[in-house]
Amino acid sequence: MITVTEQLKNVFEANPLYSKEGQGLNAEVIARFFLPFSSVVWLVTEAEQQEDGDWLFFGYCHIQEWEWGYVLLSQIQEVNVRGLTVQLDKGLKTGITVKACLN
Repeated sequence: MITVTEQLKNVFEANPLYSKEGQGLNAEVIARFFLPFSSVVWLVTEAEQQEDGDWLFFGYCHIQEWEWGYVLLSQIQEVNVRGLTVQLDKGLKTGITVKACLN
């Protein structure tokens, strides 16, 4: 289970949807979610809390191929592959770009 701490909530609220429009691979990643032992990853660049408390993210993700798109936190939390669940990268460096995460 991924917990949105007060600190993470503050980061999400400081980076609303469309705030990095046009920055592409130079956009700052505010959260990185990954499925251990796989290439599945979500590089979140923007976030917005929904009326039901869920979070809608925009970013660059890799499931079978890299693509930009939207995903809900609840959808990320539903992923379960043979008992493995998605984790939050707690060691993500502040200010890192999408491009830097790809190297």
